[in-house]
Amino acid sequence: PAAESLLFSFSPEIFFLVLLPPIIFNSGYRLRKSLFFRHFLPICLFSVVGTIISALVIAMILQVVCQFRSVLLDNNDFEPRFTELLTFGALLSATDPVTTLAVFQEKRVDPSLFYLVFGE
Repeated sequence: PAAESLLFSFSPEIFFLVLLPPIIFNSGYRLRKSLFFRHFLPICLFSVVGTIISALVIAMILQVVCQFRSVLLDNNDFEPRFTELLTFGALLSATDPVTTLAVFQEKRVDPSLFYLVFGE
């Protein structure tokens, strides 16, 4: 039983300190810097402004849903604050584009589109 638990346990420290740095280094090393810096402003806009807009929209939609829920069900047990809804919206907005990049690489899409998503 002790060997099985050791075999199936995976420490987050091992991932963040041992496995993740080479992955990030490899991505940065293979990056075509000219394309990345040519699209630096759109990348920043997508990553910052797009995430903020997405988090706000998700939080506002959830605010409306929570208000309708309390009116329709006449139940006020769950009344989240807007900051909590913003936090949840930010969590949903910060998606990981790794699968999108894998599909883009397989389909050999336009390099500009690839680097916009990669930089974001």
